[in-house]
Amino acid sequence: MTEETPETPAETAYVVENAVLDPYAHTEDVAPKNYGRIGSMRPTALLYTGGIGATVDLPHVAVMPQGLDAWELAYQRLGKVFQVSEPRLVEAVKAQIGRQVTELRRPPREETGPDGYSTIGVPAAVFPRWLRCTGCDIVAPFDGQGGTFTFVNTIKRRPDKARFEHEGCRGRKGTAKPRRSPAVPARYLVACLDGHLDEFPYWAYVHRAQGAGWTCSKMAGMPNPRTQLRMLEWRSNLGPEVHIHCVTCDERRSMRELTGTAGADRMPRCRGRHPHLGTFEKCQAETRFMLLGAANQWFPATVSLLVVPESVELTVTDVAARLQGVPAEQRAMVTSEAVVPMFKAFVQQSAGLDFADVPDDVVMAAITMLAQWNLPDTGRTTPYTAVELRLPEWRTLVRPKDFAKHARQSDFRIRDVAPPAALDPVIGTVAAVDRLKKVNAFVGFTRVDSFDRIDDIARLAPISRRRPRWVPATEDHGEGVFIRLREDVVGPWEQRVIPTSLWKAHERAHELNVKRRTSASAPVNAAERFEPPRFWAVHTLAHLLIRQMAMDSGYGSASLTERIYAWRSDEDREAAAGFLISTTSPDSEGTLGGLVELSDPERLGNLVMRALHKASRCSSDPVCSHRTPGPDEDFLHGAACHFCVFNSETSCENANRFLDRRLLRTLFPGQGVDGFLDVVSLG
Repeated sequence: MTEETPETPAETAYVVENAVLDPYAHTEDVAPKNYGRIGSMRPTALLYTGGIGATVDLPHVAVMPQGLDAWELAYQRLGKVFQVSEPRLVEAVKAQIGRQVTELRRPPREETGPDGYSTIGVPAAVFPRWLRCTGCDIVAPFDGQGGTFTFVNTIKRRPDKARFEHEGCRGRKGTAKPRRSPAVPARYLVACLDGHLDEFPYWAYVHRAQGAGWTCSKMAGMPNPRTQLRMLEWRSNLGPEVHIHCVTCDERRSMRELTGTAGADRMPRCRGRHPHLGTFEKCQAETRFMLLGAANQWFPATVSLLVVPESVELTVTDVAARLQGVPAEQRAMVTSEAVVPMFKAFVQQSAGLDFADVPDDVVMAAITMLAQWNLPDTGRTTPYTAVELRLPEWRTLVRPKDFAKHARQSDFRIRDVAPPAALDPVIGTVAAVDRLKKVNAFVGFTRVDSFDRIDDIARLAPISRRRPRWVPATEDHGEGVFIRLREDVVGPWEQRVIPTSLWKAHERAHELNVKRRTSASAPVNAAERFEPPRFWAVHTLAHLLIRQMAMDSGYGSASLTERIYAWRSDEDREAAAGFLISTTSPDSEGTLGGLVELSDPERLGNLVMRALHKASRCSSDPVCSHRTPGPDEDFLHGAACHFCVFNSETSCENANRFLDRRLLRTLFPGQGVDGFLDVVSLG
C-alpha cells in the first residue's frame, strides 16, 4: 500500500488519507512476474503474534498486515465471508469498541486458486520500506518505481524466496564487479504512546535537521535530489556501534545518541502515521526509539471466551442470539415452520450450530425475532472485566451433571468425574471436557505498553479507518480437564495468608513493578490489578499439572493452556477457585482425547501426587525456595523458576507472574505461611 507523505513542516497538524489500494488488482500486470503470496501463518497468530499493525518477519522481508479496509477487498475477491457465531463474544466486543459491531469474521482465505495455488489471503504491505543492502550498506526507501531496490517474487510455489535486491551493487569499496545483492529491512523505527509507528527519519537525523529540513543541504536545488546514505556497523567495547553516513556531504552520526535518557530529547516528533491504514493524523504524544521486532512494538488486545451453554433449555432469545451470525439472506429462506428441519441441518454443517433438540417452533420464532430486529441489546459501553467474561463459564463447568447430556451444541461435551480419594480434602469437582470450543476476537493493539497492563481504551490503535462493523476472530477446538477446589478450605486459608510478611512483600513488589514498567502517561491502580492469594495458589497448581500432564498425555507442554477461575465473592458473584487445562487447535476436528483421559480418578490422583512431589524440590534450591522480593525488587513471583514452575508463553495466560510454590506446600520450617495442599499426604 502506498501513501502520500505530507510536505508540511513537522510542527504543523495535518490529516492525510488515501484511497485503499487493492492488493490483488496488479498481480497480472507487473513485469517481471511477481506473485502476490509472500508467506503464511496460523490464523491464531494473526491475533496474538503478528496481526494488524504488527511487523511480521518473513525469511527475507518484513511486512505488516493491513487494516480491515483492505480485508474487505479480499472478501470481495472471494465472494464470501467466513463468520464466527458466538453472541456472547459479539456482546463483549461491542462493549469494548462500540455498539456498531455486528459480526465476527475469520481471516480471508482462498482454499485453492484456479491452478491449485492459493492467491488470496490477508493483505500485507512492506514495512519498513527503508532497506539496507547487505553488499554495500546503502540505506534507501523502496518506492517500487525503479529506485535503488527491486522486489523479486517470481517462483510461484516458493513464497519464502520473495526478497529485495540491489541491482548493480559494487560492494562496500565500490570497486567490485556489479552484482545483485540481497537487501534487508533497516532496523530502526519510531513509535509513540498513541499507537503510531513510523520509519526512522535517516535523512533528517544524519543532517541534524530541524523543523521541515528533510534533505541534505548540499543537494538543495538539484532536480530530484537523492542523498545516498550508508549504515556502517562494527563492534566496540560498548556493544554494536552503528553510524549513518551521508556519502554526498560526508556527514556522519551515531545511533547511540538516541539511547538513554538524553536520547529522548533528540527523538523526532510523531507524524501520527498508521502504516497499516495508510493514514496520518494529528498527534502530540511522545515518541520512542525502537528496533524492528522489539517486544514492545505491538501488544494485541483480544477478547477470548469458551463457548458454553448457560442454561439447560434454550429460549427463543438464546436461539436468536446464536443465529445472529447466520447471513440474513439465508435466514430469510425459512418462510414456514415446515422448512425449519432443513435449516437446522444447514446451519449445523455451515456454522457449527446444533439445534437438534430445540423445537421447530422455537427456531421459527427466533428467526422471526431477528427479522423484526427485536433482539434485546444491553447497550453497554464499558468493557467487560475478565471475571465477568469467565463467570458464565465457571457456572457451567462446576455443574457437569446438568450439562452431561447436552446434545444441542456439539462443540461442548462435559461429564462429571469422581475426584481422587486422596484429594477429597481439597478438590470439590473434577470434570472431563471431551469437547470444547474457544472463540477469540481481535479488537486493536497498543504500542510501548501492554494493553492488559494499562487497560486504557483510549490507547487502542484503530484497525479500520472508520468505526469497524466487524472484527477478526478465530475458533479453536479441543478438550480439557476442569478442577474446582473446595471453597470451605480455600477461603479460611486465604485469610491466614493475607497478613503474613511474605504476602506483604509480594504486594510491595507488585506496586514497584507497575510503577517501573509502565509509561508515566499511563497511570495504573496497582491494587486493582494485584491478584489475591487464591489466584497465586490455583495458578501455581495449574502450572505444576501442565508440566506433569505433558509427560503423560502425549501433548507437548506448549500445547497445553490454562484458564484460571479465582476470585473472591462480592454482591454480584460467588467465589471461585479452580482451573481448566486444555489443548486446542484451529482444526475443526479438535484433538484426540489424550488429555481428557487423565481425568480418570486413579490417573489424576497419581498425576497430582507426582506433580506435588516434584514441586517440593527444585534444582535451584535453596535459592528458589527462599526467594522473596526485597524492598527494592519488583519481580512478580516467589518460589518459582524455569526449573520447577515456569511454563512457555503459549501455556501461561499471565506471563509466568503470580506463582509461588510456598503457597501450595510448606518447603521449609518457618516459611511464614502454610501451604494450601499441606493437608494432602504424599505418601
